[in-house]
Amino acid sequence: MNKDTVMIERWLTEINTLPGVETVFIASGRGSVLYNAGKLKLSSKELEDIALRVLRIGALFNEKDENVSEIELFWKNVFIISKISNNILLTTICQNPKILPLLRITLNVSLSHLLQEKKIIKQAKNHATDKTLVLRKGKFDEDELSLLSSI
Repeated sequence: MNKDTVMIERWLTEINTLPGVETVFIASGRGSVLYNAGKLKLSSKELEDIALRVLRIGALFNEKDENVSEIELFWKNVFIISKISNNILLTTICQNPKILPLLRITLNVSLSHLLQEKKIIKQAKNHATDKTLVLRKGKFDEDELSLLSSI
């Protein structure tokens, strides 16, 4: 295992050890899961679906020239908080909203370190895409259509 991978895993473990955190993963700007560390047994497809949903919400705001760096969702009785930066999506799934303030701080610190890792930067460049491209993937559900009509 090379140094970059060790550091990436270190920062994911830092997030994953917070009480109530079930899973943390990094996805590309296209929704592909690059790294996953977690206790929840979710398939790559399920993680990609979560990433695409978050990216689509971000793209909706981007369409209206409103940049978002963080998206928070409640899905299947868990809280999902995602940080979007430089074609990288850092997503955490947790059970308890009480940890969200500490989680946000930890995510900000971890993301700043992850964005310095050459391996992440290279993978992000390989998966770089127009932020609105994800709007063309799949069909919108009721919640997304409601959000789309309100912005």
